[in-house]
Amino acid sequence: MGLKIGGRVQKVNGREVSYGEFVEKYMAQNQPVVLTGLMDDWRACKDWVSPNGKPNLHFISTHFGKSKVQVADCGTREFTDQKRIEMTVSEFVDHWLHLSSANNGGNCDCGAAGKPLLYLKDWHFVKEYPEYIAYRTPVDFSDDWLNLYLDKFHMHNDPDTYSERNEISCSDYRFVYMGAKGTWTPLHADVFRSYSWSANVCGKKQWYFLPPSQHHLVFDRNMKSTVYNIFADVSQSKFPGFEKAVWWECTQEENEVIFVPSGWYHQVHNLEDTISINHNWFNGYNLSWVWDLLLKDYTEASDYIEDLKGCDDFEELCQRNLAANTAEF
Repeated sequence: MGLKIGGRVQKVNGREVSYGEFVEKYMAQNQPVVLTGLMDDWRACKDWVSPNGKPNLHFISTHFGKSKVQVADCGTREFTDQKRIEMTVSEFVDHWLHLSSANNGGNCDCGAAGKPLLYLKDWHFVKEYPEYIAYRTPVDFSDDWLNLYLDKFHMHNDPDTYSERNEISCSDYRFVYMGAKGTWTPLHADVFRSYSWSANVCGKKQWYFLPPSQHHLVFDRNMKSTVYNIFADVSQSKFPGFEKAVWWECTQEENEVIFVPSGWYHQVHNLEDTISINHNWFNGYNLSWVWDLLLKDYTEASDYIEDLKGCDDFEELCQRNLAANTAEF
């Protein structure tokens, strides 16, 4: 049985929507929208895109190839997410080009070549290359309390300190994603139940959204785990409400920016070779979503180690568990 599609995300010209209108219609109402016309002057749209409209992988490898990044193997599940591999940007690009060449240079849909279908995710590009102004955050998304706070901390340059460093000192929630046709992200709601925005520098994505009022339908009977892939053979006995879910869908084209509100579960597929820029953020309009999640997760973290309540460092242990399970740096 296929998905029940009950709505489509509206597309509007971002240059014709004032900040006040954006807040009133979308942010305050917690409604998704696609905005056009906001990326015309972005450096990334020139440097990172070849004349044929595909990702300029040579430029990216030449200028940023030494960066170490997390890459998802789209064909291998590990717990509730895709298996992650660490490699350099150059190694990732070499893998992509090899598979593209095996597919005669087209959008490679790389899994068909018998090699892992890899998706570069969560690259902290802004923190790593602060002098390279790839883009400017659109005004509609600039009231960003999360990244404003994290900007006070600096990224470590020595990879040997990776396992020892304080995670907050190397992280923000501004990311670059790069993936070939066929790469995808499993069903999830965004970290902290934050807002997010995602801008397609090149390529095309297909989004599937579930409104917050229906989120219980993708959870198991115990409300502990969610469906991993909405297009897999979902167990009706484990997820009895899944078939009742009514989804929204959206095709996001090149140079379009999508606003993802708090608590909307979504699954995303790259229909073409794609590069996107993504931020998570929160402010006064969705702070209640963030607080509710943190309170719930803190209570669970505390209950999980309840037998250690007499220890002097109990609160520190709770905070560590909360950061590991909720922050997703």
